[in-house]
Amino acid sequence: MSSTIEGAPAKIGVTIVSNRPSNSLANQVKPLVAAFIFSVLLANNSQAQSSAVFAWGDDLYQQTNLPPGLNNVVALAAGANHTLALRSDGKVISWGDDSAQQVTLPPGFTNAMAIGAGANFSLVVRSNGTVFGWGDNTFNQLTPPPTLTNVTAVAGGQDHSVALKKDGTVVAWGDNYYGQTNVPPDLTNAVAIAAGSVFSIALRNDGTVVAWGDSLNAFGELDVPPDLNGVVGIAAGSYHALAVQTNGMVVGWGNDNQGEGNPPDSLYLTNAIAVAAGSYHSLALRSDGAIAGWGLNDQGQISIPASVHGASVIAAGDQHSVALALPLSPILLSIAPTNGHIRLQFSGLSNLSYTIQISSNLINWEMLGTATDIGNGQYQFEDTNTANFKKRFYRTAGP
Repeated sequence: MSSTIEGAPAKIGVTIVSNRPSNSLANQVKPLVAAFIFSVLLANNSQAQSSAVFAWGDDLYQQTNLPPGLNNVVALAAGANHTLALRSDGKVISWGDDSAQQVTLPPGFTNAMAIGAGANFSLVVRSNGTVFGWGDNTFNQLTPPPTLTNVTAVAGGQDHSVALKKDGTVVAWGDNYYGQTNVPPDLTNAVAIAAGSVFSIALRNDGTVVAWGDSLNAFGELDVPPDLNGVVGIAAGSYHALAVQTNGMVVGWGNDNQGEGNPPDSLYLTNAIAVAAGSYHSLALRSDGAIAGWGLNDQGQISIPASVHGASVIAAGDQHSVALALPLSPILLSIAPTNGHIRLQFSGLSNLSYTIQISSNLINWEMLGTATDIGNGQYQFEDTNTANFKKRFYRTAGP
């Protein structure tokens, strides 16, 4: 189930600059089309209007089946099997599992400034600093304290909710069987929050992390490494937690049965700027806009699509992931000139750096180089090795 809105993300057009008339290839321009099984992410506000939402991983509940017209998106959040998108006009779009009406937005709802998702419920922060929710309310996770105001962020766990206030204090409500809403009384100066299945964590402005909840601490998700500092971002999965530090390193603790804790050395993850956690998989956003994933991959939730580039925020659901990233250009099919040299030109966003990928079969792609900015949103690149190929395909890989 999903809701729809008008409009669609802009695509980058491509034109030919060569001795051959450009209209001779006009009918050979084909869009890159890809479908994947589900994880979540966000581009910065300056790029939002030209960015597109991508989703991959489990699609049993159509949580990766994006509704049409997902434009002007500025934030994303993922529940167990549903997803929320926040538009720049304060409207919220939702899709995926609606078994608890977690996708059915109340009619006429607007003025959202932040979103969060629990397992089977959805949360928003209104522009007036109050919290509103819909979906499963079995444990009153949709019923915040009546005096709660000045909220800047929300997060949802299995059956509990957490809110961060402007003054750096944290409030939690809902299921408290494991103490997941017992916010430590000395917790102040918080700047970020996250909610796991039955535990919660908060990041202080001094770069330290506090955890509470799961009274059994069965997987050690409350055992924040004692030497952990310099943290700039946090995330919580079902029973594991992640932190990204100022040096770009990612630290994990808690459950690691599927390898979802600390990232493997093979990722060479030293330039992370944000993290996200699903039930048993983890994601990290690199400073270059690329995404790394580790942990369980039974539904392809860490198989990052090659079409995802230029991301700036990530999030993850149970077995899915979603991204807001710069769209690739259409693929251009070109017949190589006899002299083995061709020059191509395309329109993009001004003052950005586009890398160009090249293929002879639409399957294997490699980097050609960086397009030259020739002004007014126009970019140009050259391929000097076309003599031995009957066909060449090009696409932008994003800034």
